[in-house]
Amino acid sequence: MKEKNNFIDQIDQVPAKTLSCINPISGKTIKNISISTKEEINRKITSACEASKIWKEIPIIERSRLIKKAQKEIVSKKDELIELAISETGKTEFDGIIEILTTLEIMRFNRKMASRALASEVRPLGLIMKNKRGKVHYRPYGVVGAISPWNYPLIQPAILVVPALLAGNGVVLKPSEFSPLTALKMKEIFDEVGIPEDLFQIVIGDGEVGKVLVESSSIKLIAFTGSVKVGRKIAINCAEQLKPVILELGGKDPMIVLKDANLKRAARAAVWSGFHNAGQTCISVERIYVDENVADDFIQLVKDLTNLVSYGKGPNFSDIGSISTKSQFEKITSLLQDAIDKGATIDNHNINNNNDSLFFQPLVITDSDDTMKIMKEEIFGPVIVISRVRNEKEAIKKANSMNFGLNASIFTRNKKKARLLAKNIEAGNIIINDVETNYFCVDVPFGGIKHSGIGRLHGIEGLRSFSQIQSVVEDRFGFNKELWWFPVAGITKKIFRAIIQILYG
Repeated sequence: MKEKNNFIDQIDQVPAKTLSCINPISGKTIKNISISTKEEINRKITSACEASKIWKEIPIIERSRLIKKAQKEIVSKKDELIELAISETGKTEFDGIIEILTTLEIMRFNRKMASRALASEVRPLGLIMKNKRGKVHYRPYGVVGAISPWNYPLIQPAILVVPALLAGNGVVLKPSEFSPLTALKMKEIFDEVGIPEDLFQIVIGDGEVGKVLVESSSIKLIAFTGSVKVGRKIAINCAEQLKPVILELGGKDPMIVLKDANLKRAARAAVWSGFHNAGQTCISVERIYVDENVADDFIQLVKDLTNLVSYGKGPNFSDIGSISTKSQFEKITSLLQDAIDKGATIDNHNINNNNDSLFFQPLVITDSDDTMKIMKEEIFGPVIVISRVRNEKEAIKKANSMNFGLNASIFTRNKKKARLLAKNIEAGNIIINDVETNYFCVDVPFGGIKHSGIGRLHGIEGLRSFSQIQSVVEDRFGFNKELWWFPVAGITKKIFRAIIQILYG
């Protein structure tokens, strides 16, 4: 492998406005990096456009080979990437390991499936058109603008960049300003294995930098993962340009626990999903609807398990890391204060953060009501709210009562019933007797409905999301004239009347 200076270190050499990458655990600056100017962004877009013209002609099998090389390089540099992710986001070592594992699985699936998913297809045509041949092709857009969030600084860029590249596109990525270093390391790895440097570009900055990507006429598709608020703005902007979007937005994911559920499994699932990565996962369980007949037992199990979960610095820094940003910490605190003001009881929790730590105690709320903001807004923190329901009908009604529709889970020993209930839940993704692992099942598509998103990632559908569909129909025999061309003979009218009767009557 060729020797080169660390790409992250090189950034400091450019005199420009900078942003500080802060370690949320220590509060110290990890690195000051230059914010991309509008001129720099446009240069990178232009470079990616030129590179994509060459890249799209490279066979998919060769693109896949380069992604495989990058995959192997990530394995060899996993410890460095884990440390970067921990330092940027405050996640635990195990959450960092899961970050690497999930990224590698995304790369493995997409590179192995690309040739099949993106291959041209011959489509059979109807009887009337037997003298034609129909094909469907999956063509690259050109350059994709990708915007990723801070909570998973390797997974989230990879899930946008990898399928976009395999589909023959160039990519300009704007990672979150709170966690850009891991993405920059990914870019360095992709460069080193031979993916053209101009093809995959990274720009650094806040929403103003992302806005340049969204508004650029040279960016042909925007793929965004983040909040509903920002996603809506992007959708409006792109609609004015008739530019397609892939939006993976927020969630307020419900878990339904029926009276015949394995309560121990359901409780363990709730505690892990609600609290791992400090609750900063778009498909974390945030609200639980449990049958009133088993609610007391379930709630006690959840509380007991929650008391065993460790958080904070030192030797106990193993289960839950810190909240990644101060603004997110303040949002969680505000939602809790609103709940307390409206009557919620939260035991053993000091809502004031006097020591400026971003570690947040995992919490369970059991006496909520629908007037509380915590029941309506995405928490994105280690807090789960449990509500009692009379039956499964009420559980479904409450699960569907919000504008979010990303993910949901059902716990019951009756799988037939679970499958029937799943049909009535308004969510893009459902998992039965488990939580969140459907995101790791990259063979099936992932995405939200309602306000939780547009489009799909993962699966064949995810690869094709980064492609333009083109149909080509060609004449097979080359006769001098088709029956319906001018002049239309009287016999032609009779023939077509007969066809209508025979084929459709």
